[in-house]
Amino acid sequence: MPKFRPLKKEDHEDLIVLLSQLVQDPSKFDFEKLDIDRLIESPHCHCIVIEHEKKAIGFGALSVFLTPTYGYKGKIEDIIIHEKHRGKGLGKKLMQKLLKIAKDNKIKNIHLTSNPKRIPARKLYESLGFKQKDTGIFVLDI
Repeated sequence: MPKFRPLKKEDHEDLIVLLSQLVQDPSKFDFEKLDIDRLIESPHCHCIVIEHEKKAIGFGALSVFLTPTYGYKGKIEDIIIHEKHRGKGLGKKLMQKLLKIAKDNKIKNIHLTSNPKRIPARKLYESLGFKQKDTGIFVLDI
């Protein structure tokens, strides 16, 4: 039976496997820069792992940040279930855990982005009450 727990340093290699299944082009992602220690230590990033048979088979993060207009907001990042374990409801349970953390921290507004090609993930988010916004997000890589 899978269990949900905070991210640990020992999850580093499993996290790389999971994230490589998430990014569109793993050859462009610098996995060497994955600073698992900072993720674990940060009071602003709540990272949850799904563990099965001593391996991390799922991951998700809730980042919390303060804004002048809305107070604390949350952003859900990097939701991924290992391809061998998809379709078992683990993504929904992971999202529910992250949403509970948000509620416990009095966060009233949560954002996430999802690639249009990730149809099952987008359906999951909609089933949990997320609504797609036309925000015109701008990105600058520096």
